[in-house]
This record gives sequence, C-alpha cells and structure tokens, in this order.
Amino acid sequence: MDQSRHQKKSLPDEPHKIAIVAVEPALHAVLLSIEPFRAANRLSKSPLFKFDFLSADDSPIVTTLNISIPSTAKFEDATLYDVVFLHSSYEFSSDRKGPLYKWLRRQATAKALICAIDAAPLLLAEAGLLTGYTATSHWSTIASFKELHPGTNVVEQLFVVDRDRVTCAGQVACLDQSLFLLEQLGGATLREIVANEIVYPSFRGESAQQRHIINGNAWHTNPVLLKAQHLMRQSIEEPLSIGELANRCGVSKRELQHLFRRHLRASPKSYYLTFRLQRAKELLLYSTLSIRETGLASGFSSPATYFRAFRDRFNSSPMNYRKAFQGSSALPDGRRLY
Repeated sequence: MDQSRHQKKSLPDEPHKIAIVAVEPALHAVLLSIEPFRAANRLSKSPLFKFDFLSADDSPIVTTLNISIPSTAKFEDATLYDVVFLHSSYEFSSDRKGPLYKWLRRQATAKALICAIDAAPLLLAEAGLLTGYTATSHWSTIASFKELHPGTNVVEQLFVVDRDRVTCAGQVACLDQSLFLLEQLGGATLREIVANEIVYPSFRGESAQQRHIINGNAWHTNPVLLKAQHLMRQSIEEPLSIGELANRCGVSKRELQHLFRRHLRASPKSYYLTFRLQRAKELLLYSTLSIRETGLASGFSSPATYFRAFRDRFNSSPMNYRKAFQGSSALPDGRRLY
C-alpha cells in the first residue's frame, strides 16, 4: 500500500471520498463494508468520509434480498475517489463490464485504493488490475480464480492488502477489512474507538483463515491429521500418494491409515478424494473451464475416472451438475456446494 497516500495517521482536512460500486451484492456485505466509516463520521466533530453509491447501469443497486440502494453518482462523472469498494456476485453480464472496467482503470490510474470483495476480485483481475498482485476472494471461487488468472498470486485468507489493491473474502470479513483500512486512513486510536462503538473488539487480521476444515463425523486436534489435511488441500491438482503423504507427516502409511479410520471414519484415499471432488464442484460452478479441464485441475488424469468418481459421490455427471446449477435461481449468490 502506498504509504504517503493511504497510511495516514492524522485525520484529513477534507473527507475521504469513498465509492461503493455494487452489482447484485449481498446487502449485509455492503453495510459491513461502510459501517466502520459511518460510525467514524458519527463520532467525529466533522465528517471524515463521504460516500457515493454506483451501479453498472446507473439504476438503483438491487441486492440479493431485493432491497434497493439508490445510486448517487455515475461512471460518467469526473469524480476521483480515495477508496473504491467493488461488490459483485459471481455472474455479471458482459454488456455491463465495459463501462465498469473503464471507470475502474481511471480510478486506479488516479491512485485510488481499490477494494474488491467476495467474487469481485475476479472482475478486477479480468479488468487487468490485479496482474502481478497477491489477492484473495471467497473460498468458493479460489480455484477458478487461480485457473483463470495465473498472473495473480491467489491465496486463501481473510483479506489481502497489496500496495493499492485490497481483496477480501466478503461476508463478515468485510468488517475486518474495513476496520483495518480505517486504521490506515485515520490511525489506530480511531479504529479502536470505532471497534468499541460497534461492539467488535476481536478484530481479525488479514492472514486469518477463511474457513475451518470440516472433519465429517468427528472433530479432532490430532496434529498428524491436521497436517495431512493441509497437505491434501494444497496438493489437489497433483495428488500425493498415501505413502508420500505419510512420509511428509512423519508417520508410517499404516499409522496414517489407522489415524484416519479412528478419528475420521474414512481411509486417507477416500478423504483425499473428498477434497478433490469439492475442488471439482467449485470449478464446475464458478469457472468457465471445460468439463475435462475441471477434472484435470482436480487431480484426475483420466476423464473416465473423474466421471465415475463424481457420479458415485453425487449421483450426477459433472456436466449435469453444472447445468442444474446454471439453471438455478440461486445462482447470483449461490454457494450451494453440498
């Protein structure tokens, strides 16, 4: 992040201009993004932040709850912002991308701090504004993000600040991100006062994890299994053999199999397959990869093996699974992975 522009430790003489650009966003994510700044305004003698809301077509912003937020500015306006929050569902019609991308590039050229939230980092990358950056997005889009934009270093964490770009997992993480940004713009004392005001003292930093591993029928804290699960998640496209997995965990293959059956009621092979099929589902739902490519990216070198494993687990072919989701009214804010 540019130190001279964004890490101010004193309150500004003029309000920081913040733009909220949203396309079919989750209402709570929009509200959580701006709440720390709204609270700071209320607690200050004079406004510290000024907000504008923009949509892709200048009409009111329609959220996933069908509650509309009026637009207060247009892409054609000459205003340059200090901070831009970009909210979007995964599906975004191509005919609306041109004006949005042009506006984003103009704001980026003027050194705005651009914050993309949930699935919006994929739009920011498509606009060419994340090449050479480290970024994150909601965990359900991480796999497709990596496949579609190899020029971006994609990581799975709560939010990422890389120079003049901020990317965030969305949902409740919006609040953590905005409290962090509030500190960069107004100092630690302001952040602490606002965190107390909104009753959110347990601020999570950017490197916090987005999700916990769900262990099926049993919760455990076994260090060997936790390491094995981590290695499985990190080695999906090129799966490790069970022997190599055991070796990296510092146990014998037999001991690893025993631990999995005792704590997770599954073999290491079956458990590993669950991770790989979950990755396949994420790619089928949130990427434009071909059916065969989703299999390759999930560690299946043979299409026949991929189709058989998918059908055995989900009673559907990968193609039919993708078609069913694309026809669902829940598509804009889906996440129906299970």
